[in-house]
Amino acid sequence: MELNDHLRQMLKDLGQAINESISGSGRVHDSIQRIRDEGYNLYMVLDAKVGVKREGRGKKNAVRPDEPAGEERAAFRMNLKDLHFLKSVGIDPTARVRRRRAVARRAVARRASPRAARGQ
Repeated sequence: MELNDHLRQMLKDLGQAINESISGSGRVHDSIQRIRDEGYNLYMVLDAKVGVKREGRGKKNAVRPDEPAGEERAAFRMNLKDLHFLKSVGIDPTARVRRRRAVARRAVARRASPRAARGQ
């Protein structure tokens, strides 16, 4: 999709708003200052990929049952470096998947345990 000037400006504004939000955060500022106080030279690179799709064109996106109607899921790739970073700042993007798997394992174990008890 080719970006028109208006959309390009809106995306530039979004980038500036994100930058201002992060740099204006007292918590971020304090954390950076503590790192610098320890003698480290800090630099950060935040990489964001933004996808734009005009509504009303093409197929409608399927809505999963656990998502509010009209909300799209973001598609992205995450490598181990990304995962380690997110976990280091207290974000665990795998928690939901691991929780679902644990629930499924417990359900399988419950179904299997009466059978095992009868065989003993």
